[in-house]
Amino acid sequence: MDHANKNRNSIGGGVRVLCAGIAIAAPLPAFAAEAESPERVETVVVYGTDMNKYVFDRSEAATGFDADTDELPRSVQVIPEQVILDQNAETLTDALRNAAGVTRAHGFGGAEDQFLIRGIANNHLFVDGNPVGARHRVDVSNIAQVEVVKGPASILHGQVSPGGIINVVTKKPRAQAATSVQFDMDEHGGRELTLDSTGRLGSDSLLYRTVVAAEDSETFREVNTADGTEATSVERLSISPSVTWMPTERDQVTFRVSFNDQELPIDRGTVALAGENGELGMADIPRQRRLGSEFDIRDSRDLLVQVDYDHDFDNGWSNRFKVGAFEKKFDDYQTRPAAGLDSSLNFNLGAVTANGMLVRTHDGNLDVTEKDLFISDSLSGTFGIGGVDNSLYVGANYYRRGVDHTDAFALTGAGVPGVYTFDVDIVDIRADEQPPLAAPKSQTAVSRNDEVTHEAGLSVQNLAQLTERLNLLAGLRYDYFEREVEQTAYYTALSPVTFMENAMPEKSEESDHNDNLSGQLGLLYEMVPGVSTYGAYSESFQPNYTDITAGVTSPENLDPEKARQVEFGVKSQFLDDRARLSLAWYDLERRNVAKAENLQLRLNGEEESRGVELEGSLQLVDGMNLIFSYARVDAEIVDDGEEARDNEGNTPFGVPEDSARVWGTYEFTAGSLRGLGLGAGAVYTGSRQGDDANNWTLPSYTVFDFAGWYYLPVSADSQIKLQAGVKNLTDEEYYPANLSAFRINVGEPRTVYASVRYEL
Repeated sequence: MDHANKNRNSIGGGVRVLCAGIAIAAPLPAFAAEAESPERVETVVVYGTDMNKYVFDRSEAATGFDADTDELPRSVQVIPEQVILDQNAETLTDALRNAAGVTRAHGFGGAEDQFLIRGIANNHLFVDGNPVGARHRVDVSNIAQVEVVKGPASILHGQVSPGGIINVVTKKPRAQAATSVQFDMDEHGGRELTLDSTGRLGSDSLLYRTVVAAEDSETFREVNTADGTEATSVERLSISPSVTWMPTERDQVTFRVSFNDQELPIDRGTVALAGENGELGMADIPRQRRLGSEFDIRDSRDLLVQVDYDHDFDNGWSNRFKVGAFEKKFDDYQTRPAAGLDSSLNFNLGAVTANGMLVRTHDGNLDVTEKDLFISDSLSGTFGIGGVDNSLYVGANYYRRGVDHTDAFALTGAGVPGVYTFDVDIVDIRADEQPPLAAPKSQTAVSRNDEVTHEAGLSVQNLAQLTERLNLLAGLRYDYFEREVEQTAYYTALSPVTFMENAMPEKSEESDHNDNLSGQLGLLYEMVPGVSTYGAYSESFQPNYTDITAGVTSPENLDPEKARQVEFGVKSQFLDDRARLSLAWYDLERRNVAKAENLQLRLNGEEESRGVELEGSLQLVDGMNLIFSYARVDAEIVDDGEEARDNEGNTPFGVPEDSARVWGTYEFTAGSLRGLGLGAGAVYTGSRQGDDANNWTLPSYTVFDFAGWYYLPVSADSQIKLQAGVKNLTDEEYYPANLSAFRINVGEPRTVYASVRYEL
C-alpha cells in the first residue's frame, strides 16, 4: 500500500483537458480543488474519458482527513460529477441510484430527498461535512461529488442513522477560468437553465464560483383545475456563490452561500386497492393521474451560509475550522389520500376497499421554521511512532437545531359539542376521468411543536500503517445530546379521525439529555499487490424523544437507538486501475428502533440487516467507462416490541432484497466519429413489502436508459455539447417507494430529453 506508487492521475489547480482533440473544462475532485494553489496549473492530453472523471477513490467523509478509500477497512463509495452529467440526473435521488445498497424512500411526496441505506432510513443529510435538516433538497447543478459511507458513521458524524451517511460535496472556486451554460428540456415540459462560472477574482489569492439554476417545468402527472386538466408544475431558483481567499500559502478561507426558492408539488402518488378477496394490489389507474389537488404544494425558501478556514502548519499538520447556519421556512397544503370507504360508509384506514371510494383529508404544515447552527474544528496530520506511520484526526463539533412547527387540518363538527372530525371529500379512483377539482379548505391549527436540540461530540480517529501491507483504523467518539421542547395542543385526538377542542391550549415543557460512547475498529490487509481484504466493527447512537403530531403526543422516556455492525470485504484494482472491484458483507443490528404508527412513536425491540454489496468499474479500452453495483439485503424485524403485534420475522417495509445498477459509456477517440459519446444503463429494484405486517408488496422493476452526446468545437477554448437521451426506454410502469397503502410513488414513463451545454 505504497501511496507513491499508486496511479491516481490527479490533476491539480483547475485544468483544461484535451479530449479527443477537443478542449474540455474538466471538473476537479473537491479535495484537489481545495488543496492546490492558483499557480499549479497543468495541461495534459488524454483520449476518451479520463478515469478520474468516473472513478474517484478519495474521500474525507469516513475519516475527517483526505484518505484513499481503497486503504480504509470499510465501505465508502464516491459518485463524481461526470456520472451525474452523463446520466442527466435531475435530483440527488437519481445520482444515488449508482450507489450499492442505497434505494429511494417516499420523500414526502417528492418534496424531500430521502433514502434507505442498507435497508435503513437516513435521518440526516450532510453538505460539505456539515449536517443540515433531512428536509434540505440539494440542487444537483452544484454537486461536485457525492460520498456514501456505508454502515454506522457515528465516530465522525455523531448521532446519525446506522445505515450510513450521505455527504454532498459542493462545487468550489478554482483558479482556472471556466464557464458553462446549459439548458435542459424534456417531452413532458421540463425546462431548466444552469450557469456555472469560476476563476480568479482580480488577484491570484482570490477565487470565485457562482452556480445558478432556474427551473420552470411541467411533469407527466396531471390534476384537475378550474381551467381543466393540467400538468403538475415545478418552479425552482437556486443561487450558490462562493469565494476563496488565500492570504498566505498556508491559509485558505472559503465563504459560501446557497439560496433556494422552491414551489414543489406534494404528490402522494397512487394507492393500494383491496380486491374482492381482500388481497391488496396496486390500483389500476392511469399513471399520470394525481389523487390530490393543484394546491398540494410546498412553498419554501432556505438559506445556507458557511465559512471554512483551513490552515497548514509547517510540520504538515492541518487545522480545519467550519461554521455555518442553515434556515428553512415553508408552508404546505395537502389533499391527502387517507382512507377507504366501505359499503357501510365506515373509514378503512388500511387501504382503499374494492368499491374504489377514496377519502381525502385536507391538512398542512403551517409557518414551519428550521434553524441549524453547526461549528466544527479539527486537527489532522501524519506522524511516526515505533516505525509505524499514522494519520490522526482529532475533532470537536457542535450542532444546534431548532424547529417551530404547526399541524393544521380542515375540521368540521362531529355532532357533539366541542368534538370535530376531518372535513373530507370522497372520490372514486375507478372513474374514467381525473378526480374533480378540490377547492382548498380552511385550516385549523391542531398542535404546535417548538423544539431545540443541542448535539456536541469529540472524535479521535487514527489510520495506522502497521506494515507495508497492514492498515489499522481505530476511532472513539463521545456524544452529548440535549433537547428542550414546548408542545401546545389546541385539540386532543380522541381517535385517528376525531378531535376534541381544548378549553384552553394545553402546554407542556420537556427537557432531556443523553450521552454515549461509540467505537470503531478495522483492519485491512493487502494479500497481493492490488488485492486487499478487511474486517471492521463499528457502533452508532441515536436518541429517541417524544413528539406531538396532529394533537397526538408520543410517550415519554423512549430509550435511545443503538446499533453495531460487523463488516468483511475485499477491495481490488487491476490493469493500472482500469479494473476495480469491491465486495462487502455486513451484519448490522439495531435496538430500540422508533416507528411512527397512527401519528405516535413506538419502539421496535430489535431489527437486523444483513447483506452483500458489489461495486466495480472498468475502462478496458480508451474511451470506455463501465460502472456497476449490486446489493442484496436481508432485513428482519427480530422483536416488534409488543405482544399484540405479530411482525416478528417480517421484512421492514420498503426494503428490496435485491437491487442493481449498471451504466456504461463510450466516446470515440479517432476518425470521423471523434467527439461522439454513447451511454446506456439499467436499474433493477426488487419487490418490497408495503408495510411491516407484510400484507402486500410493491412489484419489482427494471428501467433502461440511453444517452448520446457530441462535442462541437467553437474555438480553441470553447465548445458546445449536444446531448439527448431516453429515460425508461421500455416505458416500464413502476413504483419506486411508498410510505403506506395511500402513499405510493409513481415512476416516470418513457421520457425523451435533450440538453445544450456551452463551455468556455
